[in-house]
Amino acid sequence: MPDGLAELRAELATATRILAGHGLIGLFGHVSVLTDDPQRYLICPGAGTRKDRCRSTDIIELDLDDEFRPGLPLELYMHSEAHRLGHEVGSLIHVHSPALVTLAAMAQPPTQLLMLQASFWPQAMPVWEEPDLVRDRAAGRRLVGILGEQPLALLRWHGAVIVGRTLRQAVSRALLAEEHAKQLVAALSHGRALAPLPGTADRTALGERMDSANFHNLQWAYASSFVTVEPDPGGPG
Repeated sequence: MPDGLAELRAELATATRILAGHGLIGLFGHVSVLTDDPQRYLICPGAGTRKDRCRSTDIIELDLDDEFRPGLPLELYMHSEAHRLGHEVGSLIHVHSPALVTLAAMAQPPTQLLMLQASFWPQAMPVWEEPDLVRDRAAGRRLVGILGEQPLALLRWHGAVIVGRTLRQAVSRALLAEEHAKQLVAALSHGRALAPLPGTADRTALGERMDSANFHNLQWAYASSFVTVEPDPGGPG
């Protein structure tokens, strides 16, 4: 985690632009990170804002007990209630990305592992079954309970949430989760048998090797090289 609140704001703004650049968030979708104060977190702006132009000055600081108000993500309660777990959930990303939405619409979302880099993919996928947004604190708590200790949960007809101990881990997982979901959709569409990771493989051990801080930093450096630097406050947007 960066040193200082200002640096954390800047990193969250960069994460917002990365996720927007990959089509994971846009009109909808949001990302948050817990601060060093376990009662406070940072979150990107809500619906209607240009996430691809997010600046550190656009980042909003909230208390875990703050309620929704215009300008904030409507579903901020999934963030506040997840962050109550402390740095076990240091960052949460909510996406409406196409492939993950497709998986969320399947009666039995596939859990085969086709990408070693996505080894965090749950072997038993948590699924939020309610046909509604996570629009209040009680719903946020239910979602956190469904998520449990998994890094990913699908929301029926809606999207997904991805969590990490750090912002960079959550961003890495979000990018890989959408890519893995695309591969699952494509692989299942041809109707032929898949060749997923063998059942004898230790996915926990594989995840510990692949889902590492070194890999998160490598992916962050690569992904951030494709987005604009901190946008000029005097420029467009």
